[in-house]
Amino acid sequence: MYKAIVKELQDNKELNVSKELQGEINGKPFKSVTATRASIPRAFIGALREVTVTVIGAPEDFVIELHTGSWLSNMLMPGAGGLLIAGPLGGAAVAGTTALIAIDYQRKLKNKIKDLVKKYSKKEYTADKIETFME
Repeated sequence: MYKAIVKELQDNKELNVSKELQGEINGKPFKSVTATRASIPRAFIGALREVTVTVIGAPEDFVIELHTGSWLSNMLMPGAGGLLIAGPLGGAAVAGTTALIAIDYQRKLKNKIKDLVKKYSKKEYTADKIETFME
């Protein structure tokens, strides 16, 4: 399943796989892959910056963590960053439209990972086994 997740990231021409890690945590094996944006988009407030997917455990008992980061997502006032790039009138529009890019990619990748879990998991996949945390 991990190899299929890496392939999914590699197939996206906007991303470059920049780091892969593997090891053990509390006796459980883990593999992690980070892909970063190949270039900085013109209107980048909230646009996807990087994706990290980590698989921890064995085929019959595992956890998958998905993290996405976006450009300037930690700004106190997202529209202010747009003012630096697009001018006074374009700030709010830039901040609103580019934020959807990171959110949309995360949603699509989450659905692809769910399909991979259904395909490769040795146990039945059920919706109650999913936990989603948003920051």
